[in-house]
Amino acid sequence: MTSTNIIIIALVVIALITIYVLYAIIMYQGGKNGKGNELQLSTKNILEQVEVLFDKGEYALVQLLATKYLDRVPSHMEVREYLAQAYFKDKKYNNAIKQCMIILKKNSNNIDIRKLLGDCYIKKQYLGKAIKEYESIFDHKNNDKEVVRTLAELYRKTDQLYSSIAVYNVLAELAEQNDEIADVQMILAELNEEARDYPAAFEAYKTRLGIYPTDTITNQKLADLYIKLKNQPKAIETLLFMLSFVTEPKVLLWTYEKLIALYVETEEYEKAIEYSNKLLDVQGSDKFKVRNDIARFNMKLENYDAGIAILEELVMMSQNGYDVTVELASAYIQQKEFQKALDKYFALLDKATPKEAKSVRCLICDLYILWAADKASQGRYDDSFGLLDNANEYNTLNPEIYYQRAVNNLAQRNYTTAVELLNRALEFDKTKEHHTKYLLKLSEAHHNLGNFFEEKKALSDLLKIDDKNPMGLYRSGLMYVAQHDTKNAEESFKKAIQYDPN
Repeated sequence: MTSTNIIIIALVVIALITIYVLYAIIMYQGGKNGKGNELQLSTKNILEQVEVLFDKGEYALVQLLATKYLDRVPSHMEVREYLAQAYFKDKKYNNAIKQCMIILKKNSNNIDIRKLLGDCYIKKQYLGKAIKEYESIFDHKNNDKEVVRTLAELYRKTDQLYSSIAVYNVLAELAEQNDEIADVQMILAELNEEARDYPAAFEAYKTRLGIYPTDTITNQKLADLYIKLKNQPKAIETLLFMLSFVTEPKVLLWTYEKLIALYVETEEYEKAIEYSNKLLDVQGSDKFKVRNDIARFNMKLENYDAGIAILEELVMMSQNGYDVTVELASAYIQQKEFQKALDKYFALLDKATPKEAKSVRCLICDLYILWAADKASQGRYDDSFGLLDNANEYNTLNPEIYYQRAVNNLAQRNYTTAVELLNRALEFDKTKEHHTKYLLKLSEAHHNLGNFFEEKKALSDLLKIDDKNPMGLYRSGLMYVAQHDTKNAEESFKKAIQYDPN
């Protein structure tokens, strides 16, 4: 046995002997001289011994000695207070609560014991009871930082948002050190944001930044709040400020990505390209995606050559490259380089999965339709019909094929054929996504045939779907003019102008 163990055992034995002697004294004095002498002789000794043991952290011994004494003298509240505190220190919260209740029954204004009771309730997770105790303490000690902080935290844990904000505001006034002030302001900012009191949230964030202007988390939260409230200029200003001090790659990524997204939202694509190029140099950035985004921004600026050059490189770099190849084909379509776009789709089709192949076939169909419309705009209807035949091979259910055929026939004054084709387009448009466009063109075909009843029905069906459609209203006006219905014609024209002043 080591010397340390021997010393510990010796101390325990001495403590036990001391308790035994004191207890013997209590019993002896009580038996010899009666209660009056017991209190006179033993109370001071007991209180001193309990206090010494408590200060030394001998909580088990305090419990043993105080319990034995209180069995004889239950009215001694000072000893009972030490017993309650010893139970709390020893994590015997139910016993501590019982002692606190006895003390408070005798003296309800004992703030220290009420606080101990509240702390017991917190440990037991009886937060409602803890709040009741701390509210009572707060009435007497609303300048005690620990009391105020505990009550504020209790309100926050129990989702009492507005009470929590009110008490944290009291704590903010009591805080003296910068770190204390900053911590409270962060909590107030978050709570006010949750309560949608955005001016108060901004004020709290700015107060904290007045102490720690380059605090990353606070600047991030401030930027996010500006973004949430659609205040893009202030969000951009905050993010640009962050770039002046942020060095951690993870935070840099976050800052650049937010900034680029804002420039896209405000359609400042030159700025989006500028900061995307800087993002490429940040450790951990998805360089493939960023370059893809740069290509897309160039397309928005109609810098087609620059965008296509980047996309061509990305297609070469990627193993499958489905998405980027589709984007590249789309870029060629925008430039009306239909054959190049078609070549890209065919290249995809050769290596596509069954699911991808189905999508590519639909894209090829759409391309042929656009190509056909371009030929028709040049008056090259034979070429246009040929391309629509090609489109039909890839997706016979596409209603746009029949619509474009109808447009071609209308241009060639084949009105009856156009009506048949437009009815088929309406039939195949299961989602009714293009119904208004088809009905408008159908009304035009019927007008040219002199089928005024069918024309009126087509326009009526159109306006049931979209009663603010300016071209539908305009054609309705023309129909009423032909019928010499001046009143309805004027009303239709006025509505058409209202919804489209041009």
